[in-house]
Amino acid sequence: MKKFMALALAMAMSTSLMLTGCGNSGAGSASGSSNSSSSSAAASGSSAASGDPVVTFSVNNTHSGEGVQDKSMDMLIDLCNKYSGGSIQGTKIAGGSLGGEREMTEMIQLGTLEAGFISDMGIDSAIGGLDWAWLPFMITSYDQVDQYYINGWIGDELTKEMAAQGIVRVAATENEFREVGNVKKPITSMADFKGLKIRVPEVTACQDFYTACGAISASISTSETLAALEQGTVDGVDNSIYNMQSMGVLDDIKYITLLNYMYSGASIVCSQDFWDSMTPAQQAAFTKAATETGEYFRQTMRSETQDILKNGSFEVSEVAEDSQFYKDLKAAAVKLWSQYASQYDSSIMDQINQDFGV
Repeated sequence: MKKFMALALAMAMSTSLMLTGCGNSGAGSASGSSNSSSSSAAASGSSAASGDPVVTFSVNNTHSGEGVQDKSMDMLIDLCNKYSGGSIQGTKIAGGSLGGEREMTEMIQLGTLEAGFISDMGIDSAIGGLDWAWLPFMITSYDQVDQYYINGWIGDELTKEMAAQGIVRVAATENEFREVGNVKKPITSMADFKGLKIRVPEVTACQDFYTACGAISASISTSETLAALEQGTVDGVDNSIYNMQSMGVLDDIKYITLLNYMYSGASIVCSQDFWDSMTPAQQAAFTKAATETGEYFRQTMRSETQDILKNGSFEVSEVAEDSQFYKDLKAAAVKLWSQYASQYDSSIMDQINQDFGV
């Protein structure tokens, strides 16, 4: 029943957006921000520059405010307009106004939202079967991210699996590596985890990883994390550094350990209906725009993460790949892989063990 209500709400919101756009060929926006080609091209229903019929899309993400997510939506709209000769016109919907990532994913599947910036974990919450891509301690460096996730077989496989569920994965963005921050002590060995209560998301692999390390995992919603930390309900927080700042917990955190134990990817996706409405030339233009936007997104998030670490008042510890701590973390994680192996295609698990195993 909850899922039915969410889908009904999604269709109602999309209908409202389409009605709003009818007065200006899709250039209206729930957030008041828009991009469009010239009024004459919109009025005639075709782009004088490209010769293709005008198509419109709305794009959303779940982060409110003017961070990299919001700026990237603007960039996608601008570049789509530019590379299509004005025949692809985008509308930005205020971040967070359409619900969570599960709801956004379902809207993409229905075709009631044309495009979205959604984490791969968020997409998995709606369709399932993708979580092999972020097994703990599988990918632990940006070099591996770029080689396997952004430009390699992991990204290719995710694209194929999303396509089977009616989701067109056009380009990769990023949700960064998951780290741990706490208020008690530096974490520099497995022994330091013992007894620490860490806030983790409702992701089985995250919960199992901290348990395997000797910590106590606590599933608490993002909105309640700061209060839980301040009240002593938890000792620490698991998330990316960028998201820890968004959550408002870094003023309380005293120690950060860069575990890099789980890479959280994200994607620019669109609905199959919207994709099919474009000509091959427009699909190429949209792909080029999304690819450049995704690269900007990743570079910006990585740069801002380093700025946060450099300017923070907390103590930062890194885990060197040649350290015993790294080896212990890896060993604990690989034991978990074997527990999950039966859930996934054997060829995928074989490739994971070949590329990332010990």
